[in-house]
Amino acid sequence: MIKFLLIIKNVVHIILAAGPSSRMGTPKQLLPWQGDSLIVNEIKKSLDLKLVETYVVLGANFELIEKEINCYSIHILKNKQWKLGMGSSINHGIRHLMNNQVDFDAVLFSLVDQPLIKVQHLSNLISKFDSNPNRIVATKMKSRIGVPAIFPKTFCPALSKLEEDFGARYIIEKHKDDLITIDGGDKTIDIDTLEQYNALLKREKE
Repeated sequence: MIKFLLIIKNVVHIILAAGPSSRMGTPKQLLPWQGDSLIVNEIKKSLDLKLVETYVVLGANFELIEKEINCYSIHILKNKQWKLGMGSSINHGIRHLMNNQVDFDAVLFSLVDQPLIKVQHLSNLISKFDSNPNRIVATKMKSRIGVPAIFPKTFCPALSKLEEDFGARYIIEKHKDDLITIDGGDKTIDIDTLEQYNALLKREKE
């Protein structure tokens, strides 16, 4: 397994995994992926980066998912307001860091439902931040810019005020002058339905 040795040591990774998977009909965090589950796949990518800390924000189906991941060297956070949307999970994660005086320079956000994104892309985001420590570094997709993305600590007050379903893209759009992007290519597909999940499984086997 490849390990990436990075100059920046104070990047905290927050994996957002609190959603109810309402369109899926089953917790997508636990869907099988390459011998693991989607959420374990994302955790292992984070641990491969040798970041200072890895945090996972859970919400819906907390007990079920927590059992799947509590064996890893991570911090598991419970967002009781998960029904309000992704913004509440970002808010919850940032407030935890600030309230517990965690030492960090930036926060990397990622999702469990973008399994095609490899650890190398996350490493590239961090490397770009290393040389641009005051800029947001986000992933360019076909029709938008979003996560995975890194936000310098100076953006934490704004991130901590996100509400309802205003995700990281809301902050990115407000600060385009402070933005650098890295193209995610065709790897940024996210999984919202069983049809999409099955299509990605088929694609991976081809």
